[in-house]
Amino acid sequence: MLNKNRVKKILSLIRGSYGKNLRAFKASEAIDELVRTILSQNTSDSNSLAAFAVLKKNFKSWEGLLGTDTAKLTRLIRHAGLANIKAKRIKEALLEIKRREGRLSLGSLKNMATGEAISYLKSLRGVGPKTAACVLLFSFGKPVMPVDTHIYRVTKRLGLISKDLSIGEAHQLLSDMVPKNLTLRHCSGSSPEHLSRDFIY
Repeated sequence: MLNKNRVKKILSLIRGSYGKNLRAFKASEAIDELVRTILSQNTSDSNSLAAFAVLKKNFKSWEGLLGTDTAKLTRLIRHAGLANIKAKRIKEALLEIKRREGRLSLGSLKNMATGEAISYLKSLRGVGPKTAACVLLFSFGKPVMPVDTHIYRVTKRLGLISKDLSIGEAHQLLSDMVPKNLTLRHCSGSSPEHLSRDFIY
């Protein structure tokens, strides 16, 4: 309870200094978010977004990517770094989703309990807690807290998490600690199409 109150106080101080950012946005398509977040692993946003743009330009649908040679896919996403690893992860994850769902869709996650949805995503090779959290938060508006290296470092400095806590453990602890209505604020009702990004970070 103490740390929940500290989170609220920190957010209040940030908003007092910088104001509220309540720009509405349309929730991202879940497969897009999955691919984009895999590309973002261990690289900058500019590099991962450039690679994502190349994929969207080259494939009219993700189905088209499934039939592409992994070597070609590696060349297309070279901007993202670790292209050999990421090309394999993306292709394997999409193939597994299609095998389970019968099509390339993560729509079934919408009605799953949050814990069940996290377990589903983390069971895909190459999908860790941050990637799973990004898909659930940005595509379905579920109250989960993505923790990247920056959030991990800052929350340690603020004393919200202990210095010996692993980044995997930090995901669960911060998801529990941050009030659900502050993880991602709704601008208009509860529909994911009317969400705004208003985070602790």
